[in-house]
Amino acid sequence: MINLTHHVKEKMSQRGINKELVDTVLIYGKVKKDKVILNNKQIDKVLKRLDKHHRRVKRLNNTLHQNNLNKIRSTLLKVRDKGGLTLVVMGETLITTYNTDIKLKYKRRYKGRK
Repeated sequence: MINLTHHVKEKMSQRGINKELVDTVLIYGKVKKDKVILNNKQIDKVLKRLDKHHRRVKRLNNTLHQNNLNKIRSTLLKVRDKGGLTLVVMGETLITTYNTDIKLKYKRRYKGRK
């Protein structure tokens, strides 16, 4: 069980990130130091494996399992639409979360030019 801080609850509501997306990132994301990252490249790999597994389940005609796979797939596609998600975790506490596709803009300073 992961604990949510007040800060992360605010940021999740501001950025349109729900608990289901956070759980998906925790399951399929890669851990790098204090972050759990799920980017588009990783999502594509998971979707490929999921589609392969879905074909096998379809042959068995197990509708309950098919519905679960479709739910996982739709959640992964929501994360992909956001450009991926990054979670900052300390122990069992989620500190903050943000879209991975954010590009920071830096002002360039020109020396001697105006």
